[in-house]
Amino acid sequence: MSYQHVPIQDRLDIDNLFSAYTYLLDDGDTEGWIALYTEDGAFEVPGLNRFAGKGELREIAQIVTETSQGNWRHMATNVLVNPGSHKDEVNVRLRTLVTDWSTDPAGLQFNDYRGTLARIDGHWRIKELVATPTKIIV
Repeated sequence: MSYQHVPIQDRLDIDNLFSAYTYLLDDGDTEGWIALYTEDGAFEVPGLNRFAGKGELREIAQIVTETSQGNWRHMATNVLVNPGSHKDEVNVRLRTLVTDWSTDPAGLQFNDYRGTLARIDGHWRIKELVATPTKIIV
C-alpha cells in the first residue's frame, strides 16, 4: 500500500464525510446517509449481502435503524486516504467500532472498512464500502 500525499482539504472533507456517516446512521437519518453515496454507490458485508444503488442502500439504513432502535453508536477511526486512479477518486481504509447500548454491558463490534470515494460536484461521495467484521463481543 502506498502512503502518497492527498491534499489536506480533501483529507479534512473525507474525515468529515465519515463523521457525518456515523451520526446520520445512528440518528436514523436514512436520506441524509444515502446522500453520502454516489448514485450507484454500494455497501457490502462479505458473505452476507451487497446493497447497491439508492433503493438498496435505503433498505440497509432502515434495517440498521429498526434493529438498533437508537441504541447503536458507530465510531469511525484511523481513516487512511490514498490517491485513486484519477484526481477525483481516492481509496480509503478505516476502522469502525459499533457499540450496542441495549445490553449491559454494551456489546461491541469491530469492523475493517475499505472502499473508494468519488468527488462529484466538489463533494466526496462513497462509491463503494466493504465492511468486514473482525471481532464481535456480545
